[in-house]
This record gives sequence, structure tokens and C-alpha cells, in this order.
Amino acid sequence: MNIDKSVVEEKTANKLNKKFKVLVVEDDDYAYLLINELLSLHPINLYRAIDGEEAIDNFKNGKIDFDLVLMDIRLPKINGYNATKRIKEINPSVPIIAVTAFAHSQCIIDCFDSGCDDFIAKPYDLNRIVKKIENYLVLRN
Repeated sequence: MNIDKSVVEEKTANKLNKKFKVLVVEDDDYAYLLINELLSLHPINLYRAIDGEEAIDNFKNGKIDFDLVLMDIRLPKINGYNATKRIKEINPSVPIIAVTAFAHSQCIIDCFDSGCDDFIAKPYDLNRIVKKIENYLVLRN
């Protein structure tokens, strides 16, 4: 996969001044590869969980202090809504951005009700997703 990196604003990389740790909770390989490629220009270490259960386990074991979570909503085992609730019980300060193709109004309401801090609809607007991620990482640190 090769994304035209000129689409992403060059100034974004200057605002991210440390190696951030982002957990991407995504069961779809293609969607994960897209995010990985998109964020490869930035000082971000990506970690992947393929379902909600694995995402929760990442927070339970506490080995990694994540700076941000990108949470797909439609996941096997434990969906994104329930995984978000459990993660927020463990670490209420970690920002969680819901990422889903199901962008109808009830889904958005359910995302915020479960504890998500923001929402991004698929397919991604490349500049918009980078800007949102950047804002959460810079504001938190």
C-alpha cells in the first residue's frame, strides 16, 4: 500500500515532538495498514489489538502507557462501545477516538455515551484524521 504522503500537511510532524504510543483497535487488516501507512510520517509507535478483549487486556496489564486509542466500533468478541467503557474504567484520562464506517446519528451518540472523546467516520479524510490525532496527542502532553 502506498499513500501519497504529500496529502498530509508537513507541518504536522513538527508538533509531535516525542514518540507517542497509539493503540489501534481494528480487526480489518486493510484498515489497520491504512492507518499505519498514514501515521508512518509521524513520531508515533502504533500497537494493534484485533478485538475489544485484546484492547482491554492491554490496559489491564499496564505494560504500555498509551497516549491515544483509535477504536473501531464493530469488533469481534467485545465491541468498541463496551471496550471503551472498560478502558475508561481502567484509565479515564486516555483519549479514545471512535473510528467506524457506521456514521449514522445513533452510532455517534452511542460512541459518546460509551466514553469516546471523539469520532472519525470511514472512509478517512487523511488531513482530518491526522489533525484530530495530532490535537489529542499535543494537548495531552
